This record gives sequence, C-alpha cells and structure tokens, in this order.
Amino acid sequence: MFALASPRPLLRRSAALVAFALLAFPAQAETSTCAKGTSALPALEQSGKLAEAEREAAEVPNGEGRFYRVERANVAPSFLYGTMHLSDPRVLTLPPKARAAFEAASGMVVETTDALDQAVMAKVLLSRPDLTTLPAGQTLDTLVPADEMARLQPELEARAMPLAAIRTLQPWFLATQLLVAPCEMERMKSGAQVLDLALAGEAREAGKPLMGLESAAEQLEALASLPLDLQVDNLVATLDLVDRLPDLFETMTELYLSDRISLIEPATSALAPSGTDDARSIEVTQRFDEAVVHKRNAVMSERLGPLLQRGGLFVAVGALHLPGETGLVESLRRAGWSVTRIP
Repeated sequence: MFALASPRPLLRRSAALVAFALLAFPAQAETSTCAKGTSALPALEQSGKLAEAEREAAEVPNGEGRFYRVERANVAPSFLYGTMHLSDPRVLTLPPKARAAFEAASGMVVETTDALDQAVMAKVLLSRPDLTTLPAGQTLDTLVPADEMARLQPELEARAMPLAAIRTLQPWFLATQLLVAPCEMERMKSGAQVLDLALAGEAREAGKPLMGLESAAEQLEALASLPLDLQVDNLVATLDLVDRLPDLFETMTELYLSDRISLIEPATSALAPSGTDDARSIEVTQRFDEAVVHKRNAVMSERLGPLLQRGGLFVAVGALHLPGETGLVESLRRAGWSVTRIP
C-alpha cells in the first residue's frame, strides 16, 4: 500500500515560501474561493483528544507565549515576537505591548529580508533550480503512482498549475501550493501581506534598519533536503487536507492568538492523522523538524546574538521557532541573555 505521510509540517512554511508561491504561480489566486473555517477545538475537547494534546504541549519548554523581552547588562532591551505567516487581520493586529515595542524599536530583525524583493526571489528561483526542480530524467508523473496522480492533477489544475507546467517541480514545492488556504490567497490577491512581511515593510517605511537571519535560498535548502520518496508521500497526503484547510487554519489561528504555541502541533496532529504507514509518517515529521525547525533554530540563534548586542531591536520570527529545547528562547538563555515572557 502506498504510504501516506503527514503533511502537517508544511503548514509551518516560512514567510518566504508564501512569496515564492505567488511569484511562481500568481494566476492561482484568481481561482480561489474564500470560506471561513470553524475551529475544531470544541470537537477535540469533546472527543478527549484535546486533553491528550494539552498534556503533550505542557512538556514543551516555553510552550506558551509569543512575546518576550531579551536583555543583558549594559545592553538596551530588545523584544522577540513570534509571528504566524498569515495575512489574517486578527494576526496582523499586534497586541498593544508588542505594538509599542515595535514602534519604539531602533531596528527590526526578520527571518529573511529576501522576501521583500521580488527581483531577489526571482533570482533565487533562477539561480538555484536544484532546490525546486527534479533531477534530470525524473518527472512528477513518474514518481507519483497513477491512481494518486489522477487525484492530484485536477487539484493542481484548479490552481492554474497544469501538469505540463509543473511536472518537473519537486513534490515539496507543489505541496506548499496546495496548502495555501483559499482565504489567504484571496487576501494576498487584494494586496494583503503576511504578518512578517507587513511588519518589515512598515519598519522600512519608518526608516528603521532591517536585518535578516537567513537567505531565502537557505530556507529553501532546508525544505529541499527531504528525500524525494518522502516528499511524494507528503504531497499525496496533502490531498486529504485540501478540503479541511479552512478549519485547520482557523484552529491554528485560535491557538496562536491565545498564546498556546506548543499546542499547535499536537492539536493539528489530532485533526490530520498521519496516514496508513505510521513509521513513514513519523520519519517525514522527524526529518522535516530536524531540517526546517531545529537546524534553523541553531542558525538563527547564532546570528541573532551579535545583532542583539546593538540593543533596542524588534525581532519577528515564526512562533514555532520560540518554544522547545532548541527554540530561540532557550538558546538565547544558554547564550547568557535574560529572556522574559511578556503576557
């Protein structure tokens, strides 16, 4: 039986990936129909799955909170804010204390500044085809089993991605296209930006120095590091999530806005079972987390330290990079910084 791996990790895509999605296939925005989702938390609570997820989340260090003060002796405090890479107006509205810190900051740090410049993004796509295209001689329709391809092709075509145009693209990249929720696509079609990019643009307009922790190429390298067979598994499993995306994103947004960051993963796991082959699903998730979360956490923490020595910065990175033993909060504490949650 063809193994279905969990597509959940790709829901953590970076802000740069949203920019890549629109740059590579801008026409797909014209076909989306926005339908607001319903939070699945009440149903999870009724089934008992929420309590189990909460027990798992409670074991994660710094699992609650998205706003922190970062300081040490003789350095002006900086602030660390966990973002959600969405353009939902509720997400775009910073809590008052975070808004005040942002406006008072002398500079801003984001995951990557590359996503602010379409020319830079296009250059990455053109100069590093190995990150998004399949090796010579391989195509999507030779990698994906015929019965699954019959399901996949109409979903891609509905997003203005005919097989002839995408058959040489890597499965991970196509999966990210399927995981852009209709409401998100509608908002971006009208000019809205995800939180990270909106804040970076606002900082630039205010004349604040803008610094990035990674390049877009580095972010793509992490995603493209997943072996092709696991990418295919993940792409096929993504098909089963397409109709449920509004509910998934509404659930994640509710958890994010209530600062229950470490609960996002186990809660979405309960909503989107890993598939028929649990071992394969676990392998996909572990490989993804290692490459896209843990290794990037280490890089971001190492590069952030010297920047924080300037003092007075507002740092905005994906909220899922904050909690856990490898998260930025613990990493900065191990490096000698005092990191305090601001409720």
